[in-house]
Amino acid sequence: MQEDRKTLEQRATMTDIDRLRHSASHVLATAILRLWPEAQFAAGPPVENGFYYDVDLRHRISPDDFEKIESEMKKEIKANHPFERMEVSRDEALELGKQGRLAALSDRPEPSKFKLDIIENIPPDEKISLYRSGDFIDLCAGPHVMRTGNIGAFKLTTVASAYYKGDEKNPQLQRVYGTAFKTKKDLNDYFAMLEEAKKRDHRKLGKELELFVFDDDVGPGLPMFLPRGAVIAEELEKLAKETEFAAGYQRVRTPHIARESLYRKSGHLPYYAESMFPPMELQLEGAAGTRGVGYKKIREETDRKLAEIILPDVEQIFRRGASQDEIVELINSRLAKAPPEIHSQMRNLDRDDLVVRILARALIPEIDRYYLKAMNCPHHHKLFAAVPRSYRDLPLRLAEYGTCYRYEQSGELFGLMRVRSLQMNDAHLYMTPEQFEAEFNAVNEMYLNYFKLFGIDKYLMRFSTHDPGKLGQKFVDEPELWKKTEEMTRNVLKNSGINYVDVPNEAAFYGPKIDVQAWSVIGREFSIATNQVDFAQPRNFDLRYKDRDNIEKIPICIHRAPLGTHERFIGFLIEHYAGNFPLWLSPEQVRILTIGDDPKLLDYARSILNELRAHQVRAEIDESTDKINGKIQRAEQMKVHTMFVIGKRDMEANAVSVRLHGKGNLGAKPRADAMAEILLSIKERRS
Repeated sequence: MQEDRKTLEQRATMTDIDRLRHSASHVLATAILRLWPEAQFAAGPPVENGFYYDVDLRHRISPDDFEKIESEMKKEIKANHPFERMEVSRDEALELGKQGRLAALSDRPEPSKFKLDIIENIPPDEKISLYRSGDFIDLCAGPHVMRTGNIGAFKLTTVASAYYKGDEKNPQLQRVYGTAFKTKKDLNDYFAMLEEAKKRDHRKLGKELELFVFDDDVGPGLPMFLPRGAVIAEELEKLAKETEFAAGYQRVRTPHIARESLYRKSGHLPYYAESMFPPMELQLEGAAGTRGVGYKKIREETDRKLAEIILPDVEQIFRRGASQDEIVELINSRLAKAPPEIHSQMRNLDRDDLVVRILARALIPEIDRYYLKAMNCPHHHKLFAAVPRSYRDLPLRLAEYGTCYRYEQSGELFGLMRVRSLQMNDAHLYMTPEQFEAEFNAVNEMYLNYFKLFGIDKYLMRFSTHDPGKLGQKFVDEPELWKKTEEMTRNVLKNSGINYVDVPNEAAFYGPKIDVQAWSVIGREFSIATNQVDFAQPRNFDLRYKDRDNIEKIPICIHRAPLGTHERFIGFLIEHYAGNFPLWLSPEQVRILTIGDDPKLLDYARSILNELRAHQVRAEIDESTDKINGKIQRAEQMKVHTMFVIGKRDMEANAVSVRLHGKGNLGAKPRADAMAEILLSIKERRS
């Protein structure tokens, strides 16, 4: 699979930091050539948080080499070479490549093999440019900073292996990574953030705080929440239910599996098939052990052998979602290639009749196929259609924390952030065109209120649109509806003043969407929510409502998931809070620690425990005989939000000594006051 090449339009919009890092990759290549002149280079782009250059070199570069490579890079930066752009003809570029001059310091005996291949794949109408910095000349469309001295602070980070163009059939190269910033402070801040991120890694904290586990016998990408983690999921679901109830949502429940026909009707097959688990195949209900009427009829005719030759191919493309015309075309092509003995059987057969009967076999299979639910929307559309609808019923908002299953590639699985089992804060809103703006705005406001609650200060909405060139492939073939719904969505975003960017070619297959990017308190970026417009599925399901004039209309649908999935959002919150959850969300809200084990003291502590639990506070008591410092240390390690430390003096005063995780002792408080403060903080979901 070839790695995507940036278009000239994308290059023109590169940020200043991208240009700086792109320039740093050229300096990296120059430094490697100073040390190993035989090195051959492929691609060297800027990437998120840094840059890399792919190099073909007999010497295996390791972190032990970084110091001497960086030393050569510093010399190039100190020399302050200008980045000079040179436009050349295709023939001139090819000649330089043959001379080994591209991505090199001078002519070389060996041609610049990767650069020659890149030239061959540059579109014919695209100008070819080179960039020179000192002795180094590279095939490059740019852009760059003005001079090498503008690069600022940099550091090499890692080295990995990568196939040329991402294709395992191509040579394996060494990919040397680095990062660069305008100032030394920015560079230091970045690495400090990385160190903090390691401490906050949700996989590390999830294990230490006993929140979730993965198990080989259960399967990769299938997380299980331990009691402490399940608490967080339940609190999030409670928050969503309360918020959605106040906004007029109605809750529904749907099964975890459905027939193949449901996903064909929705359009997810074939567009989404690669992300779905393979189907379960069951004998067709009502077939009573037969193989289906269509197949039985073919077997009874003289074309039985011919059917056996053709049917497997027909069924295969039928499962992939081929149209009836495509199936007929395949049947005819197979008939033309049938063996001679089959042709002799065909002399007395009507070709069109034969095609119809073989097609019937594909359309009336002997088996039922069921898929694990990868998305909730088709089920919700069926619920909309289950009852006659009027304009008076709209907008209709159906919500469900539905469990979905998606077959993510094993290499893409990552803790709770990328899983195969996900519990989604899903809802589908059905509305008239006149109601669209208000509903879309209300969903966005819900996002913003959640961000405020969780202390998410930095966020961005990515407005994903379609590619007209991929209609009928990646996107449903409805050009006018795409134009209309994208214009509606963009207008709402503009009118509401929400911070967003356009992202082409990343829409859902059935309509434009908003993906919400949020940054944690240490600056790590997460995709945590989505808001999608759907003009295709209501038509596929023939969803109708009657307007004021009693005329049937098709509703617009919005898919939305402000809290994303339990899995990803909890992963985000673990890192955002570093495991130090606010009281309302904390797995263990209060732990009672006694100083000593006097029976009367324990009775007093248990009475406080019972009172807290009577108010649904997640409280525990440490009745061990350990010293108080040991009890405090254990509670701190588990990041228990509040500790009530109780000694004889507290008991006699009907008080508790309050201690907060990470903040220390707050002093003694009357028992009733401490209790009231706990309950109010939880009720108000204070951060």
